[in-house]
Amino acid sequence: MLDLGISGRRALIAGSSSGIGAAVATALAQQWVEVIVHGRSADSANAVAKQIKDAGGRASVILASLSDPASVRQLAADALAIGPIDILINSAGAASTLWNWFDAPDDAWQKQFQISTFYAVQLIQQLVPAMRERGWGRVLNVSSGAALSNMTTHPEYASAKLALHSMTATLANEVGKNGVTVNTLVPGAFGTPNTMHVIESQGKEAGFTETGLALEKKVIRDVWGVNIPVGRMGRLEEIAQTACFLVSEPAAYITGAALRIDGGATGSVA
Repeated sequence: MLDLGISGRRALIAGSSSGIGAAVATALAQQWVEVIVHGRSADSANAVAKQIKDAGGRASVILASLSDPASVRQLAADALAIGPIDILINSAGAASTLWNWFDAPDDAWQKQFQISTFYAVQLIQQLVPAMRERGWGRVLNVSSGAALSNMTTHPEYASAKLALHSMTATLANEVGKNGVTVNTLVPGAFGTPNTMHVIESQGKEAGFTETGLALEKKVIRDVWGVNIPVGRMGRLEEIAQTACFLVSEPAAYITGAALRIDGGATGSVA
């Protein structure tokens, strides 16, 4: 088994009370990383932490709203009160309703950039300087396949997530010489609760009558216009293990990168 070299490290995973963030927190705890689970719901965040502890891992919980800049600053302060943060994973974000370019109001754009992008800026500014001083750190920004597509729905979400790619590149250049790596993980379609909610709402909006897997495939193909060559949605453990590698010691030479994990849905030669 590959030794990831992160045992004993401490990680803050923003947006880890469900979905991809929760899967990443659980996988990191299995590598003996002390994880800080973050969310808005006490029940959801505590459930993730309990699952980690029941399996022998170490976890604590911080509740905070990412839509409030003051709350984000407090999140960083509360995390540092637990101890130095070695790994920061910015996995929060929520797809919007079916806005298009000419329907999305100003506050939809502002809210989306706050909860998908600006909170990450705040956490980076408050937590990464200490990583630089210690000479070791990992930042992983979780984007979305929507950022690389030309879907006509929720343009504010796609734009906010794409901003993370530029943030990754510029920050990686800034802190690379200090032993800190910065990368972006770009997930495609994964069966998270949020994704399933979007599929159900978009299927209903489109008048589809299918359910379950048939509805998933129809929405992905006919509404999103996406072809997944491997023929299925992703499994949460697949993206969680990839995240663990990107924040590991063996991945020290990977920085400034955006790694797609989407079953080949985004055709590219780069």
